[in-house]
Amino acid sequence: MIKIIILGIVQGLTEFLPISSSGHLSILENYLGITKPVSVTAFLHLGTFFATLLFFREDIIKIIAGLFKRETKSLRYTLYIIMGNIPIVVFALLFRNFIESTFTEIRIAVVFLGITGIIVLLTSIIKKCDKQISLIRALIVGVGQMFAVFPGLSRSGLTIATGLFTGLNPEEAFRFSFLLSLPAVLGANLIELREITNLPNAVEIFVGMFISLVSGYIALKILRVLVQKWFHLFGIYCLLLSVLFLFINF
Repeated sequence: MIKIIILGIVQGLTEFLPISSSGHLSILENYLGITKPVSVTAFLHLGTFFATLLFFREDIIKIIAGLFKRETKSLRYTLYIIMGNIPIVVFALLFRNFIESTFTEIRIAVVFLGITGIIVLLTSIIKKCDKQISLIRALIVGVGQMFAVFPGLSRSGLTIATGLFTGLNPEEAFRFSFLLSLPAVLGANLIELREITNLPNAVEIFVGMFISLVSGYIALKILRVLVQKWFHLFGIYCLLLSVLFLFINF
């Protein structure tokens, strides 16, 4: 039970904070011997998916209601989410085997964690703008999400950073980043759930899912505040962690 609690907390916090959940989980597996079977992975991811739905429930309801009313704003925003997900879908289909092979080497995850740190840290030197999402910006943010399929590259870090680089308002960069993630995360969750044949420790697994939901919701609240002025601090953390574990490995 202690193991599942740790995994739930780590999954929830690192899935949303721009510090890479895959990078941290690789470190846990390699240095603490904490591994997780497919069933645990699927339900931890499901927990963070529900956390996103819960946190952005008002935005999601507003968009869905607008679609039924055929409101232009909702139709456009839905189009931006769809277009923003095209890069990751195409990339994952074309390079699936190569992507999966990168998860076997801890040093790759650690190097990519450092790259995440550099990208997030660079947001501190750009002038904050107040632009809203557009088709071009959605595609650029989608490219950021595309590269986050690799271990150590934070999805939220890359998508929020690319949004800020295109001039998006920090709040809009934050919101679009996670609304964009919903189709991709749901698709990945469904694939993971299909691979589950039984749940030998169902109680522990559902506890882990609940903990990842709660910790994920808390992480979203923290990030919404910090993205305004302190987003770059996550870059410092990623760089320090990357340097530390590169030193250990080499």
